[in-house]
Amino acid sequence: MAKTLDDYLKQITTLAGGRDLSTTWYREQIRKVVPLNIAEGQLRSMVRKGDHSTRPTYGIMNLFFYMPKYEERLPYYDVFPLVIPIKRLPRGFLGLNFHYLSVPMRIKLMEKILPLTLEGRIIGWSRVAKWRLIRPCVKRYLFNHVETRYLKIADEDMPLVNMMPLQRFKKESWRKVHAESRKMVSGGG
Repeated sequence: MAKTLDDYLKQITTLAGGRDLSTTWYREQIRKVVPLNIAEGQLRSMVRKGDHSTRPTYGIMNLFFYMPKYEERLPYYDVFPLVIPIKRLPRGFLGLNFHYLSVPMRIKLMEKILPLTLEGRIIGWSRVAKWRLIRPCVKRYLFNHVETRYLKIADEDMPLVNMMPLQRFKKESWRKVHAESRKMVSGGG
Protein backbone atom coordinates (compact mmCIF):
# COMPACT_ATOMS: atom_id res chain seq x y z
CA MET A 1 0.00 0.00 0.00
CA ALA A 2 1.26 3.49 -0.89
CA LYS A 3 2.38 5.72 1.96
CA THR A 4 0.45 8.86 2.82
CA LEU A 5 2.00 12.19 3.72
CA ASP A 6 1.10 11.47 7.35
CA ASP A 7 3.02 8.17 7.13
CA TYR A 8 6.17 10.02 6.05
CA LEU A 9 5.71 12.67 8.75
CA LYS A 10 5.20 10.05 11.47
CA GLN A 11 8.25 8.08 10.34
CA ILE A 12 10.48 11.15 10.48
CA THR A 13 9.12 12.47 13.80
CA THR A 14 9.50 8.97 15.31
CA LEU A 15 13.16 9.00 14.27
CA ALA A 16 13.53 12.37 16.04
CA GLY A 17 12.17 10.80 19.23
CA GLY A 18 10.83 14.09 20.58
CA ARG A 19 14.27 15.70 20.42
CA ASP A 20 14.73 19.23 19.07
CA LEU A 21 17.11 18.48 16.21
CA SER A 22 18.71 20.66 13.55
CA THR A 23 17.26 21.46 10.16
CA THR A 24 20.20 19.58 8.64
CA TRP A 25 19.21 16.43 10.56
CA TYR A 26 15.61 16.68 9.31
CA ARG A 27 16.72 17.29 5.72
CA GLU A 28 18.93 14.19 5.89
CA GLN A 29 16.05 12.07 7.25
CA ILE A 30 13.75 13.35 4.49
CA ARG A 31 16.36 12.29 1.91
CA LYS A 32 16.40 8.80 3.44
CA VAL A 33 12.65 8.37 3.99
CA VAL A 34 10.85 10.25 1.19
CA PRO A 35 11.59 9.03 -2.36
CA LEU A 36 12.65 11.71 -4.85
CA ASN A 37 10.43 10.24 -7.54
CA ILE A 38 7.03 9.75 -5.91
CA ALA A 39 4.63 9.08 -8.77
CA GLU A 40 1.96 11.69 -9.51
CA GLY A 41 -0.72 9.06 -8.85
CA GLN A 42 0.69 8.49 -5.36
CA LEU A 43 0.77 12.25 -4.74
CA ARG A 44 -2.90 12.51 -5.75
CA SER A 45 -3.66 9.61 -3.42
CA MET A 46 -1.93 11.46 -0.54
CA VAL A 47 -4.29 14.40 -1.04
CA ARG A 48 -7.37 12.16 -1.05
CA LYS A 49 -6.36 10.37 2.16
CA GLY A 50 -5.43 13.40 4.25
CA ASP A 51 -7.36 16.19 5.95
CA HIS A 52 -8.66 18.01 2.89
CA SER A 53 -11.27 20.54 1.82
CA THR A 54 -12.94 21.79 -1.35
CA ARG A 55 -11.55 25.33 -0.88
CA PRO A 56 -8.03 26.44 0.06
CA THR A 57 -7.39 27.09 3.74
CA TYR A 58 -5.83 30.50 4.30
CA GLY A 59 -2.97 30.86 6.77
CA ILE A 60 -1.58 27.35 6.31
CA MET A 61 -0.01 25.32 3.52
CA ASN A 62 -2.25 23.53 1.04
CA LEU A 63 -1.15 20.77 -1.34
CA PHE A 64 -3.19 20.06 -4.48
CA PHE A 65 -3.00 19.03 -8.13
CA TYR A 66 -3.20 21.91 -10.61
CA MET A 67 -3.14 22.35 -14.39
CA PRO A 68 -2.63 26.01 -15.34
CA LYS A 69 -5.00 27.67 -17.79
CA TYR A 70 -2.22 28.85 -20.10
CA GLU A 71 0.23 25.97 -19.66
CA GLU A 72 1.39 26.23 -23.29
CA ARG A 73 2.55 29.84 -22.69
CA LEU A 74 4.42 29.18 -19.45
CA PRO A 75 8.15 28.34 -19.55
CA TYR A 76 7.52 25.89 -16.66
CA TYR A 77 4.94 25.21 -13.97
CA ASP A 78 4.34 23.06 -10.89
CA VAL A 79 1.40 20.66 -11.17
CA PHE A 80 1.53 19.74 -7.47
CA PRO A 81 1.96 23.09 -5.68
CA LEU A 82 2.60 23.55 -1.96
CA VAL A 83 0.90 26.90 -1.37
CA ILE A 84 -0.02 29.29 1.40
CA PRO A 85 -2.95 31.30 -0.02
CA ILE A 86 -2.44 35.02 0.65
CA LYS A 87 -5.21 36.82 -1.25
CA ARG A 88 -8.69 35.99 -2.51
CA LEU A 89 -9.27 36.83 -6.17
CA PRO A 90 -12.28 36.50 -8.46
CA ARG A 91 -12.47 32.80 -9.46
CA GLY A 92 -9.28 31.93 -7.55
CA PHE A 93 -6.55 33.10 -5.22
CA LEU A 94 -2.98 34.36 -5.02
CA GLY A 95 -0.59 32.08 -3.17
CA LEU A 96 3.02 31.47 -2.23
CA ASN A 97 4.17 28.24 -3.89
CA PHE A 98 7.20 27.11 -1.91
CA HIS A 99 8.26 24.65 -4.62
CA TYR A 100 9.65 27.49 -6.72
CA LEU A 101 12.31 28.03 -4.03
CA SER A 102 15.30 25.84 -3.22
CA VAL A 103 15.13 24.13 0.18
CA PRO A 104 17.44 26.69 1.88
CA MET A 105 15.29 29.52 0.48
CA ARG A 106 12.11 27.70 1.59
CA ILE A 107 13.52 27.45 5.10
CA LYS A 108 14.32 31.20 5.15
CA LEU A 109 10.78 32.03 4.02
CA MET A 110 9.29 29.62 6.55
CA GLU A 111 11.34 31.28 9.30
CA LYS A 112 9.64 34.58 8.41
CA ILE A 113 6.15 33.09 8.15
CA LEU A 114 6.00 30.67 11.09
CA PRO A 115 6.10 33.32 13.84
CA LEU A 116 3.09 34.98 12.18
CA THR A 117 1.08 31.75 12.05
CA LEU A 118 1.97 30.82 15.63
CA GLU A 119 0.74 34.26 16.78
CA GLY A 120 -2.50 33.64 14.90
CA ARG A 121 -1.81 36.47 12.45
CA ILE A 122 -3.15 36.32 8.92
CA ILE A 123 -0.52 35.83 6.23
CA GLY A 124 -1.88 38.17 3.60
CA TRP A 125 -0.56 40.01 0.59
CA SER A 126 -0.15 43.30 2.47
CA ARG A 127 2.07 41.58 5.05
CA VAL A 128 4.42 39.83 2.59
CA ALA A 129 4.34 41.97 -0.59
CA LYS A 130 7.69 43.68 0.08
CA TRP A 131 9.65 40.52 0.89
CA ARG A 132 12.19 39.88 -1.91
CA LEU A 133 12.14 36.16 -1.15
CA ILE A 134 8.56 35.75 -2.37
CA ARG A 135 9.17 37.15 -5.88
CA PRO A 136 9.53 33.77 -7.63
CA CYS A 137 6.81 31.99 -5.71
CA VAL A 138 3.79 34.33 -5.93
CA LYS A 139 1.36 32.55 -8.26
CA ARG A 140 -2.29 32.93 -9.24
CA TYR A 141 -4.49 29.83 -9.05
CA LEU A 142 -7.91 29.47 -10.67
CA PHE A 143 -10.45 27.28 -8.87
CA ASN A 144 -11.61 25.59 -12.08
CA HIS A 145 -8.05 24.38 -12.81
CA VAL A 146 -7.57 22.68 -9.44
CA GLU A 147 -8.02 18.95 -10.09
CA THR A 148 -8.09 17.62 -6.51
CA ARG A 149 -9.21 18.78 -3.12
CA TYR A 150 -6.80 20.85 -1.01
CA LEU A 151 -4.75 18.86 1.49
CA LYS A 152 -4.38 20.99 4.62
CA ILE A 153 -0.91 20.98 6.17
CA ALA A 154 -1.07 21.66 9.92
CA ASP A 155 1.09 24.48 11.34
CA GLU A 156 3.34 22.04 13.17
CA ASP A 157 3.93 19.99 9.98
CA MET A 158 4.63 22.92 7.64
CA PRO A 159 8.43 23.13 8.25
CA LEU A 160 8.88 19.41 7.58
CA VAL A 161 6.57 19.19 4.54
CA ASN A 162 8.29 22.31 3.21
CA MET A 163 11.54 20.34 2.86
CA MET A 164 10.00 17.31 1.12
CA PRO A 165 10.65 16.75 -2.61
CA LEU A 166 6.99 16.94 -3.67
CA GLN A 167 7.38 19.45 -6.53
CA ARG A 168 6.39 18.31 -10.02
CA PHE A 169 7.60 20.82 -12.58
CA LYS A 170 6.66 20.48 -16.24
CA LYS A 171 8.86 21.70 -19.13
CA GLU A 172 11.93 22.30 -16.92
CA SER A 173 13.76 20.55 -14.10
CA TRP A 174 13.45 21.73 -10.52
CA ARG A 175 17.17 22.59 -10.65
CA LYS A 176 16.57 25.07 -13.50
CA VAL A 177 13.51 26.54 -11.72
CA HIS A 178 15.48 27.03 -8.49
CA ALA A 179 18.38 28.67 -10.39
CA GLU A 180 15.93 31.11 -11.99
CA SER A 181 14.39 31.81 -8.58
CA ARG A 182 17.78 32.58 -7.03
CA LYS A 183 18.36 35.14 -9.83
CA MET A 184 14.96 36.76 -9.19
CA VAL A 185 15.59 37.07 -5.46
CA SER A 186 19.10 38.45 -5.90
CA GLY A 187 17.85 41.04 -8.39
CA GLY A 188 19.33 39.47 -11.53
CA GLY A 189 16.12 38.25 -13.14
